[in-house]
Amino acid sequence: MMAEKIENHLTKQLCEAIASLKTLEQISSFLEDVCTISEYKALAQRFEVARLLDEGVKYEDIVEQTGASTATISRVKRCLVYGRDGYELALTNLKKKRNQRRSSRSLRKAKFEKERAERKKAVRENE
Repeated sequence: MMAEKIENHLTKQLCEAIASLKTLEQISSFLEDVCTISEYKALAQRFEVARLLDEGVKYEDIVEQTGASTATISRVKRCLVYGRDGYELALTNLKKKRNQRRSSRSLRKAKFEKERAERKKAVRENE
């Protein structure tokens, strides 16, 4: 299996280093230092390809949106189907985080709308 060839004390150390970072800024700084610009952009592109594949977007639309080759798209698709679920886990976690942010925004908006309606009602009653 490919994962067995990849995993060793060095790759585990790298994963531990990434897991130790606390903020997006720290992670970005680390990736900028550890990767070339091309590698960093390629990682970001692959993740976007995975996100679009997960949403059911067609290959030709992914090529158009990301500039990724069909070979890259196929490789990412193969990882989504037969891989170790790394993309799936990251996509699920990102969706949860975004939904939590949306939920809190929705709650604030609903609270604002309710308060606004109450103020309008109070103004009408005092007229």
